[in-house]
Amino acid sequence: MIKNFTKILIISQLIISCGFTPTLKNLDNNSALIHLEINPNNSYEVRQTINSELQSFDKSDAKFLIKVNVIEKESAVNVNSSGSVKEYKVEVLINFEIIDIANDVLLLSSQSRGFENYDVSTSEYTNTLVKKDALERALIEGIQLMNIIIHSKINKSLR
Repeated sequence: MIKNFTKILIISQLIISCGFTPTLKNLDNNSALIHLEINPNNSYEVRQTINSELQSFDKSDAKFLIKVNVIEKESAVNVNSSGSVKEYKVEVLINFEIIDIANDVLLLSSQSRGFENYDVSTSEYTNTLVKKDALERALIEGIQLMNIIIHSKINKSLR
């Protein structure tokens, strides 16, 4: 029994340490550098969130230009019988264009959306914080969708 266990251990050690290392796809695609241009009329929070979520390179180094414009909307979702609002919905609409800098060609003009609901409490200060948090979550949701669309289109154009 001990001899069989020793044989299995030696054989498995030989198989494991044969020198095979899998080649993984490099997902950090620096050949598709992008430069973001965010509409300066967008709020400070929107610009900061986009800059923190997406990597942007200098325009001289980039191959693709992404022009971004964000529209924020807020609407009442749950209204009490007294007419006061209990819950709001924040909607973020991100319009963006992908431009091939070298050829000066518009590759795609599209949009993505993000939604988030938030409850209104009794404190005005708390309402402001909750609204800011809901806006950020809705924006991140829209940015993630936008990022998928952008990388899909860029990868198709690089082939």
